[in-house]
Amino acid sequence: MGSLLGASTGIIAVFWFYRGLRLQSLQIEEQRLQFSQQHHLQYQDSLLTFLEKASDKIKDSHKELIDALGLPDSNQLSATYFQSLSYYKEALESTDPNVVMSHVQEWMKIEGPCVKFMSSVKDVITLHKRRLGLEDDTENDDVADYVFINSGHLLQQPFMSSYQVAIKMLSEQMMIISPGRKAMVLASTTAMALLAPEGLMKKDKIIEDINEHKSKNKPIPKICNKLIC
Repeated sequence: MGSLLGASTGIIAVFWFYRGLRLQSLQIEEQRLQFSQQHHLQYQDSLLTFLEKASDKIKDSHKELIDALGLPDSNQLSATYFQSLSYYKEALESTDPNVVMSHVQEWMKIEGPCVKFMSSVKDVITLHKRRLGLEDDTENDDVADYVFINSGHLLQQPFMSSYQVAIKMLSEQMMIISPGRKAMVLASTTAMALLAPEGLMKKDKIIEDINEHKSKNKPIPKICNKLIC
């Protein structure tokens, strides 16, 4: 009888030990879920905070863009941006560094504010993608290309809907002439290298960029030939 009771007590002890472990495991899992939910809410709150700051940046850059181009609103942005094409021909075909720099400087008065606006839009897109759990695997060093590729389904999101006309028109046009825009930057750096005192600029890096453009069959400004000859 004693042996039977001892065995029964041992079984009951094992049962309660197992039950205690099970309850402890459930409590730990519940705490983990609560912590995960709390962490997710904190992460979302932090993203919203960053979005609010980014919205101020996009607002300021949009106003700077409109003011720099002397426009009443975004509706005339398309036609005005294409005016910058008038500076491409001389800048890309001239071999005189002074002529190139003159046209590049006029081009930058339009291109600069546009790139700054696109950069602020890219920041908002990146934050929205993180907030919505979307993958952001598009690698592109050109902000206009990035915005054009990634903005389509996000234009109605907060902090972007007010600027969707400007975002859509400008990113599309900048992407279309992306090779020419990159060639203008290359023309600018080459002209500065030719005009700068010897040893002031690293010409090897510029020559490397020129050769990279050539390998990708991108347009090469004629002034680049003066640097690599």
